[in-house]
Amino acid sequence: MSERTTRIPAVEARGLTVAYGDALALSDVNVEAHQGRITVICGANGSGKSTLLKGLAGLETPTSGDILLSGQPLSELSRRDIARRVAVMSQSPEVPTGLTVEELVEQGRHPHRPWLGRISARDRSLIDSAIRRVDLHHLRQRELATLSGGERQRAWVAMALAQEPQLLFLDEPTSFLDIRHQAELLTLLRQLNRQEGLTIVAVLHDLNQVMDIADDVLLMCKGRVLATGTAQQVLTADLLEDAFGCKVDIVPHPRDGERGYCLIDWVGNTDATGTVRREA
Repeated sequence: MSERTTRIPAVEARGLTVAYGDALALSDVNVEAHQGRITVICGANGSGKSTLLKGLAGLETPTSGDILLSGQPLSELSRRDIARRVAVMSQSPEVPTGLTVEELVEQGRHPHRPWLGRISARDRSLIDSAIRRVDLHHLRQRELATLSGGERQRAWVAMALAQEPQLLFLDEPTSFLDIRHQAELLTLLRQLNRQEGLTIVAVLHDLNQVMDIADDVLLMCKGRVLATGTAQQVLTADLLEDAFGCKVDIVPHPRDGERGYCLIDWVGNTDATGTVRREA
């Protein structure tokens, strides 16, 4: 039996159903995200991506089903215990009035500090490191409200990093970022995963980014998981047509086909064309 099949998942949903009135956002979903890997949830708008992420992170009360964190039911853990192990970056976080970048990032240390305890030297070191890793050290005293959307996004990522989580949830973290900072953020996430073993579960809208960063992919469709597996297994023409309702051509990249690079060319309800570069 392989190591992967014997390891306890970092987070797991069993029979997860979320309903809003008569509308089912998720229906009997069973998924696992494995320790030390990057799992990406993707799918069309309204497919249940963000609801699944929030459910796995303990931010959405399920109508039925269970969520397990490293084998422990979330219902048996206190909010403080969860916050010490899990960090969440939501899709459109509210900007606190008057808060600076440094003050926001400092919030990530709260689960690890005694009640009303002062910031320790270690706390300060982790805050400084998080700010530098997202390239905001020159803006650390600026109020969040004065920053661009992309700069604010990076500040929220820094707060999550300061929390020292075992498991990081991100809901469309590259939203509002320009191309350079999208690439830098994805590179940072890969480094945190590969070098520090941080388990990451993210919702991504851009399939190019999914192909670039994901170890495992959960493809959603109408509140259910349509397919799971590696990007090469899940992001196929047939499955993407089922999930998005448009035809997709996937062919080897003309320059790097031998190395497993590929080009995604949309040919249905959209005229967008993107290039994906991922080593097999």
